[in-house]
Amino acid sequence: MLRFRSGWPRWARIGQVHATANNHLKKHMNWESFTFTVCSGWIRSSRGVAEDCTFSRREYARAVAYVFFAAGAFGATVITLQKSERPILSEEPPKKEPEPGTWSSLIEYYNQLQAAMAQIGDTSWDSVVEAMKDSVSYSISLPAWMRKIQHVMDMESEDSLGYEIVEDSTDITLNPEIAWSPAFVRLGPQLSNEEAKFRNNRTKFTKKGIARYLDIPESSIDERDIPTIAITGSGGGYRAMIATCGYISALQNTGLFDCTTYLAGVSGSTWLMALFYTVAEYNTTTLIDHIKARTGIHIAFLPAAMELLTTAPTDKYLLHGIIEKMHYGYTGVAIADIYGVLLSSRLLVPKNEVIVDRDILKISSQRRIVDTGAVPMPIYTAVRHEIGLTSAEQEAVDKSATQPEKTAIQETEKRESWFQWFEFTPYEVGCEEAGAWIPTWSLGRKWRNGTSVEAVPELNLTLLLGTFGSAFCATLSHFYKEVRPALPDIAISQSLDNIMKEKDANLRDVHPITPAGIPNYLLGLKSYLPRTCPESMHTAKDINLMDAGLDNNLAMYPLLRPEREVDMILAFDCSADVSDVPWLELTAGYTKKHGILGWPVEAGWPKGEDFEKDLKMMEESQEVESTGEALGKIQKEKEKDWRKKTLRSKGKQSTGSAEAAAKTLGPVTIWTGTIEDKSKSADSVNMNEAENADTIDEEYKLRSPNAGITVVYCPLIPNKKLPGVDPDTSPYMSTWNFVYTPDDVDNIIGLAQTNFSEGEARIRRAVRLIYERKKQLRLERERAQKELWKDSILHSRRNG
Repeated sequence: MLRFRSGWPRWARIGQVHATANNHLKKHMNWESFTFTVCSGWIRSSRGVAEDCTFSRREYARAVAYVFFAAGAFGATVITLQKSERPILSEEPPKKEPEPGTWSSLIEYYNQLQAAMAQIGDTSWDSVVEAMKDSVSYSISLPAWMRKIQHVMDMESEDSLGYEIVEDSTDITLNPEIAWSPAFVRLGPQLSNEEAKFRNNRTKFTKKGIARYLDIPESSIDERDIPTIAITGSGGGYRAMIATCGYISALQNTGLFDCTTYLAGVSGSTWLMALFYTVAEYNTTTLIDHIKARTGIHIAFLPAAMELLTTAPTDKYLLHGIIEKMHYGYTGVAIADIYGVLLSSRLLVPKNEVIVDRDILKISSQRRIVDTGAVPMPIYTAVRHEIGLTSAEQEAVDKSATQPEKTAIQETEKRESWFQWFEFTPYEVGCEEAGAWIPTWSLGRKWRNGTSVEAVPELNLTLLLGTFGSAFCATLSHFYKEVRPALPDIAISQSLDNIMKEKDANLRDVHPITPAGIPNYLLGLKSYLPRTCPESMHTAKDINLMDAGLDNNLAMYPLLRPEREVDMILAFDCSADVSDVPWLELTAGYTKKHGILGWPVEAGWPKGEDFEKDLKMMEESQEVESTGEALGKIQKEKEKDWRKKTLRSKGKQSTGSAEAAAKTLGPVTIWTGTIEDKSKSADSVNMNEAENADTIDEEYKLRSPNAGITVVYCPLIPNKKLPGVDPDTSPYMSTWNFVYTPDDVDNIIGLAQTNFSEGEARIRRAVRLIYERKKQLRLERERAQKELWKDSILHSRRNG
């Protein structure tokens, strides 16, 4: 008897179980028949579901398909294979309908599974299920596909694609960056020279854009008065990708997009950015058509994926990134890399699959259009999880450290684990916290003492898409809290809940799936980096990166770098938990910690007096060292009640978070901060609340010389003008859904555009007021300088 287990997620478990079963079946081809017993669920008694199926040795392919089917689609975790004791009537299996207990019961079990999954809103596998039911050839073809893909990726055989890709990797016409050697680490907080040049060029376009948007003569505009406007999208899988597309489309239709300087994203919105700057060529109409054409098939539906991965020219287009990574050993190949290839096979392949251009897959190639200033500069994001010291480790460090060193340690490693943000632009990749940056074209190289030690092709989007959206690399604690409210009670016992709560402190530091990585470019630079930079950054071989939404689902932090001087942030929040998790409050904590002035301290969802009191008390206590940590502790205390509320509200349209959000904040809310004293919120302006207030008073507040950053917050919430389109109750809007019909896409695009249109007039007015404020301040400075110059002239004449 053979027994094996698999604890991977359903989509990742498929290949592992299939390969294991395939190998063991080959070893026992002398058996007359095989019997499989499948137990579904985490523990057998949790569901009590077991299924036996018997196959003759002539049904080898069918047997392999059954194991694949059970593990990949059922979510089976225990599969037992044994020599069958049942008699086989004949060597040739009769051509008749399957007997009860084999394929008929298999399909019946599949139907039951679909029904159960529908209850938790997971419909993304429906098309896969139907396709598998209708095509046994799919299952029979799987071993052939596996052999083919194995041959394709063979880098030793001269007639293989892998060998050809390795040969091409040294061709400077395909990879000109390998001739740009060596690369160097840039240190310091200032913007790169390339980004500074981009800003100068972009100003020429935003000047024209502001003139059209505000209907003022272009000749009357001084470039110094133009507001620096940035966009941030959120995480949320395909829902966020499509909705962000809808918002950008609305920006283009109103002319505001031509006034923006930066476009940042997290997770699903980075996928939208990748499409916008590559296959769509900055055209949202083309982009929407592309999304409709490519999102109708699940990324894990292997017939479609294998067709692209084993057929020219898409095979080389999609696989050259991962084969180069394997050959040159940038870092180890991770599940996120495979995920990225599968995502790319759906998203980065154009409708005409014959026309592919591998050069667009490099983020650095986006600078060709960004350099001109014709479009905003993209900022893709990912995070590194820094694990805090244990109490024993901290005690050892305290004993050996001097007092100044202890102070620095208290500011970093002594606190709980935290996330470090990395940004990827067409110019540089780096971390603001470390103050260290490398050219994007050098991404993938190994480093020593601030200099690259090899020249390899740039790590490209076929892998980076997986890194940017690798929410499955979350800690066990985070992952459990995400999925627990949506799971039926029968799936997990109460005892498991108790275990998870008891071990939560430890589980917050455990990543069951290792994130993808890049070579650590900080090695040998310890004496040049901030003292608060954790020790692990100086010793780790790789920098492991994952979905930035695990820390904050809005890419605010890169836009708040003081050097970027952003005046307005358009935040398109398409999160599943849009009103439950305080992304804006976390940003307030970040600005407080980093001494960034101007953030509107009132920005965020109404939490009530109790929440404000709890937050203030927690911040003033000795238990926490940051606003973010205080928010985390408050959130943790309320999670139990929130989970119960979610379970009770399942299937009820009126109690979803998006529905509740619509009752508190509108589709567009605008806040403006102050640069005076962040602890005083009286000067912050909520224009949503002030909409009926006196217009003069509203203008005075935005024109105030002490006005800070203006945040335009646009959550994806239901709109009465589009009944039936609800991020909470529309099944296709699940974060984990990867199949969208053209109607689904139109619904989400329409919801984003409709929501934006309701606040467009207020946004236009806010842009005008910021422009007029900057102009007024410039004129006052010029008058003051002129007066100072006159006084200096008079003084020199008197003394002359």
